[in-house]
Amino acid sequence: MKSIKVPKIIPAENNIEEIFENLQSHEIDCCNWPAEFPYSPKAAFKLFHDGERLYIKFTVTENDIKAAVTEDQGRTWTDPCVEFFVSPEANLDYYNFECTCTGKLLLAWHPADAPKEAAAKEVIDSVKRSPSLGTEPFPLRTGEHTWSVIEVIPAKALFRSGVESFDGKEMGANFYKCGDELPTPHFLSWNAIEWPEPSFHRPEQFGKLIFE
Repeated sequence: MKSIKVPKIIPAENNIEEIFENLQSHEIDCCNWPAEFPYSPKAAFKLFHDGERLYIKFTVTENDIKAAVTEDQGRTWTDPCVEFFVSPEANLDYYNFECTCTGKLLLAWHPADAPKEAAAKEVIDSVKRSPSLGTEPFPLRTGEHTWSVIEVIPAKALFRSGVESFDGKEMGANFYKCGDELPTPHFLSWNAIEWPEPSFHRPEQFGKLIFE
C-alpha cells in the first residue's frame, strides 16, 4: 500500500502555482487491466493542505481529448477525467471527487452500509477548480495534449464526516485517470487495484494520506 505525507503550507493570495512547482510529483501509473486496456497516458498529481483546505494539482498528457460534459454531477468519467477518492476514517466509507479536463465535478458520499448520496449544489460549489483548458465544452481534438486542473477542496466538502480540519489526519485515498468514452479508453490508478475488471470503487484497496 502506497502512502503520502501531505505537507501543511499556508499559501499567500497568488502563490499557489509556485508552491506546486516545488512539491513532489506522484505518478498515476498503475495500469491494472493491461490485457484489455493497455493505454497509459502520463498522469500525475501534487498536493498540500493548509488545515482547512486540500490543494491538488493534476497534470495529464494524453491523446485525443474532448469535453462533452457540460454540468457538474454529469457523466464525468466519459471525458478526460482525473479522480480523487478519499475515506476520512480509512474504512469502507468514502467520497469520490471526479473532475473533467474542463473542471466539471462529480461528488458523492458512499457509505458502506447505505446507498450513495450525491453532494448538494452548495457543496459542489465550495470545491474550487482551475482547469488549464478553460470551462467550455469542445469536440474531439486529435493528437497529443497536455492539460492540468487545480482543485481546492475544503474540509466541509466531506459533508457527512464532520471533518473540520485536515491537520494530523490519516485518510485512505486513491487517485485515478480515466476516459471511458475517449477513442482509447483507459483506467489508471495511483495505488494498485486487484480486481478482474475496471473498478475504481474499491476502498479496501486505497493507499494512505498522512496529513502534517
